Amino acid sequence: MKNQYLTNASNWLEQVDYSANSCPSTLTCGKDPGAGYGKAIYGDLAVVMPSAYSLVLNRNVRHHETISKDGAWIRYVEGSRKDLKDRQYFWGSAAIAQQFHVLLHEDKAKKAELSLEGILADLAIIDVPDGCRLVMSLSTHNADKWEVEIERRVKGKHTFEHKHPLTRELVTKTVEIDVAAVYPEGFGSIAYCLFGDNSLTLDSSDLAISLDIGSSTCIITCFDGGGGVIDRHLIEGGTGELYAMIAEQMDNRSDHVSLLTTDRKHDPFLINKGVVDGGFRYGQNSIIGQDFQQEYDRCLEMWWMPRLGKLASFLASGNYLDRTSGLVAWGGGAMLPSLSDRLVDLGFTVLNQPQFINAQGLKLLTEVFNA
Repeated sequence: MKNQYLTNASNWLEQVDYSANSCPSTLTCGKDPGAGYGKAIYGDLAVVMPSAYSLVLNRNVRHHETISKDGAWIRYVEGSRKDLKDRQYFWGSAAIAQQFHVLLHEDKAKKAELSLEGILADLAIIDVPDGCRLVMSLSTHNADKWEVEIERRVKGKHTFEHKHPLTRELVTKTVEIDVAAVYPEGFGSIAYCLFGDNSLTLDSSDLAISLDIGSSTCIITCFDGGGGVIDRHLIEGGTGELYAMIAEQMDNRSDHVSLLTTDRKHDPFLINKGVVDGGFRYGQNSIIGQDFQQEYDRCLEMWWMPRLGKLASFLASGNYLDRTSGLVAWGGGAMLPSLSDRLVDLGFTVLNQPQFINAQGLKLLTEVFNA
């Protein structure tokens, strides 16, 4: 990364300290809502959280306010979004913990409809100062349909309440958000790849191929040195499908570690966590804890090979490979153990911290807007 961003995944409390002592009054931002995980850059802070939402229906319930490095409770107090006045909700891992929740990858329209809710959760996690102004660019899977609506939902002044990460007291703050632009999904990644720190050296007529491996889709794009998209192919079924395959295989295991685990359905979210942590360990206690390295290796092969075939077909259909000056991969799936090595063997450059590439590019486009 061009800057060494503090991330909530590994530097959460350092983020909170930065916000309290060093955060500027105006933040330049890029927000990639993501189907499985939302990613964002706020100034020098990077946030990644599960894209999950749960509305608080029973407002008489007390002591449900929570905050962690990847989930939070939020109450919208007042502001430009009159329709949200006094609404309470959970986001991220805090939402997944609720019995009734929405996973945004199951309904892509929610990525646009809940765009502000996700941003406010980010701001709670990093404990952005009261009175902060944000200028941001966002992306959407369907810019023609959602561009105007996303801007309407996000921009303006918003007063919200959340639990402080350190004091655990409830705090109320007001932020002002200006929307620089709403771009098609992946546009930020191309911009950062060409003009950011991870730049490709391309003439305007040169071609490059990108592979964006996300939670719900894999997107192959052919673009030129000026950032123009020549061709694009979307493959349904991203890493979320891989984790579901692993969960199903674990469901069929006969080596139950306890009578308590009989007929239990394994959670793809916990499998994802085990992969990201690098230990291939399901669960965090001795009752359900299981190693799933074998299932991962087996399912990765079954999941990847059809996508590799479609990638090869895409390259052949346009005779792109002969004219391509670079192959790049980004998205959270590009970091998967052993898959990243396979991509390198195929000639791809896997960009540094690939899950943040689109958000970084969107921030770069915001900087251009400000200039």
